[in-house]
Amino acid sequence: MIAIKCDEENRRSVELSRKLNLPLEIDQPEPPDLLLGWYEDKLSLFPDDSGPVYIDFVEGRLAHRRQFGGGKKQPLARAIGLSSQHMPGVIDATAGMGRDSFVLAALGCTVKMIERSPIITALLEDALNRARLDPDVSEIADRLSIVCADSCEYISRALTEDVIYLDPMYPEKRKSAAVKKDMRVLQKLVGSDQDSHKLLAVALIKAKHRVVVKRPKNARSLEGQSPNTAICSPNTRYDIYSIKAF
Repeated sequence: MIAIKCDEENRRSVELSRKLNLPLEIDQPEPPDLLLGWYEDKLSLFPDDSGPVYIDFVEGRLAHRRQFGGGKKQPLARAIGLSSQHMPGVIDATAGMGRDSFVLAALGCTVKMIERSPIITALLEDALNRARLDPDVSEIADRLSIVCADSCEYISRALTEDVIYLDPMYPEKRKSAAVKKDMRVLQKLVGSDQDSHKLLAVALIKAKHRVVVKRPKNARSLEGQSPNTAICSPNTRYDIYSIKAF
């Protein structure tokens, strides 16, 4: 069960409760599994005693990656087809914590993030609102937008885009301390993407130029059509399904 954590500004907790149709913590007879509330004015999830989980497009890992991530030569950018001649529009159909979307926006792409979890969407919206107020990243934030929807349904109805990007989540085969807390929370909220092969099929119909699927380096490709090529980094592989050259 998920509930809204009440803070000193109880008004915004009540508003969030109504928006997401979630109960307030104080109204629950038993302790919730997850709390959603504010930590230093950042909308956050509180899964346990180890600290909050929130999205930050201004500081932390994304700030470091924005400055030192390798620019257009990094594997993600190459997989998307980003170059001095091409600045593709991207649909990130499995937005999650929004990290790859932000990296692409920082490199100049316009990115529409699709996320099916209303709670993760709320975290993304909060992070994006904070980023728009920061002069260092406001221009990047303006290239990002968010839609809370089922990606298969949304993409099948949406106008086509240059590139559709998929980063499906799969259940862990074993428990590992290396699995970061925010990813464990994300998996707890949305589960594994058992319909990824269906999403790939829809994406192949709707994308103008290519579909890119992020995979663990040694994992099998998604069920269905085989990729035309792939770009690898030490731990990650980007399967590229080419539709039409840029």
